[in-house]
Amino acid sequence: MQLSSLLGHSAELVRIIRKSPQPGDTIASEYFRSKKYLGSTDRRFISGLVFHTLRTLSLSEAIATHLGLEDVVHGAHLLMDNPENVDLSFINDLPIHVQVNTQDWLLTSTQKRWPTDAAEVWRSMMQSAPLVLRVNLRRATRDAIIKHLTAEGIECTAGPLSPAAIVVHQRVNLQQHPLYLGGMVEVQDEGSQLVAYACAPAETDHILDACAGAGGKSLHLADLQNDKGRITAHDIEWNRLKEVPTRANRAGIRSVWASVDEKRPTRRSSKDIAHYDIVLVDAPCSGMGTVRRLPMVKWRLTPQTLERHAKKQLSVLEQYAPHVRDGGILVYATCSILPEENEDVVAAFLKAHPEFVVDPLPAGVIPSAVEGRKGEEAKGQKGEEDGASFQADPWHYGTDGLFMARMKRIANSE
Repeated sequence: MQLSSLLGHSAELVRIIRKSPQPGDTIASEYFRSKKYLGSTDRRFISGLVFHTLRTLSLSEAIATHLGLEDVVHGAHLLMDNPENVDLSFINDLPIHVQVNTQDWLLTSTQKRWPTDAAEVWRSMMQSAPLVLRVNLRRATRDAIIKHLTAEGIECTAGPLSPAAIVVHQRVNLQQHPLYLGGMVEVQDEGSQLVAYACAPAETDHILDACAGAGGKSLHLADLQNDKGRITAHDIEWNRLKEVPTRANRAGIRSVWASVDEKRPTRRSSKDIAHYDIVLVDAPCSGMGTVRRLPMVKWRLTPQTLERHAKKQLSVLEQYAPHVRDGGILVYATCSILPEENEDVVAAFLKAHPEFVVDPLPAGVIPSAVEGRKGEEAKGQKGEEDGASFQADPWHYGTDGLFMARMKRIANSE
């Protein structure tokens, strides 16, 4: 297919995605199903250009406007190809938030955490995210899986942070692969994998995964417990939670129980419900750490929506905290890089609940974090002096944005 036609399809798909609240990959799949005449090479080109456009939207629009191009997709294509005969030096004079493709107020928000590195964090989110696998270590070793994939011509390496992570360095659909179907591996970003290690469960711990979604973290916790504990996977959305039994069966897990949660906090006293050794609250958030995969989230978020997220997150944390037994652990996590959803929520919770205190992440939970740091992270300017929280991001660690904080309950209260 001619380049002009490919650009036309790309522009049409970008327009559809920008107008729809649905995830871009869902819309792209529907679009390609309706255009059966597009071959695999054409689909690959269009998909790559579309998501490059969405990740670099403000910069691509600036290029298109400056050079008088037809639309934003042409600007993105020019940015992607970077031909030597086109002068793009004007980009250096654009506002920083345009250069790094985010909203001005979002850049300001992240500068609270990274005064000098925030722009680089956003710039790193202009890149596509790799496929990352989590090895079910009860069933296989990471080295064995890497050897197996390499023998099939699939380029992959061990992840630097999670002992179970494998980073795949090429586009490949592994969800029909025997290793996946046989429960040897799961698809899970390396940053997300760190949450289970932050929980550091003992084999027989009773765990509540309060916002379990499709159960990825529940299954990882079960793997760390050698399937000898008891994990209750709760969520208010059955459409996601219903995947848990299927995924658990595929992984050979018997210790995870799926349960639809009530929408309101329990009215029973904390003495009746505080029996979990670990409660994980992976709270609903803006998704601002997943921008590489879902680029439209950074363009749709408003300060008002962020404020509502933070209030909801504190409410959810307070709803499930009473389920933690005395001496038990509460872990709060989000897939966000915004302090308003992370450190600020934890600080507000601890201020209102003196029965909880920060609890340092266990030694070795993030074994290679120091080696992975650069910029402010390498200098220790992380805002995590207590050692009880950790912020992953693409620039400093090569992962999706992921925040987690560990707390301990020191006294019961009504």
